[in-house]
Amino acid sequence: MEENKKYQNITFHCPVELVARIDRLAEKGDVPRSKLMLNMVEVSLDFLESTQKVGIFQLSLLLRDAADSLKNVSKRWKEKK
Repeated sequence: MEENKKYQNITFHCPVELVARIDRLAEKGDVPRSKLMLNMVEVSLDFLESTQKVGIFQLSLLLRDAADSLKNVSKRWKEKK
């Protein structure tokens, strides 16, 4: 990280299962959780900005939403059985 960058703390709620997965990766990479999270956010933002530039950002959001909807329908269907 560059020394002249300004930083701001952010807080969000994260499922315990995800925290465990993040912690395992941070340990394997020998980096603090916060550094791993910052790296993941930077890489994800770069990717999303790239998809936006080539016009597939909205498509990827639609596909994500469709997948979530299908999961919910499948879950409700299984619960009825």
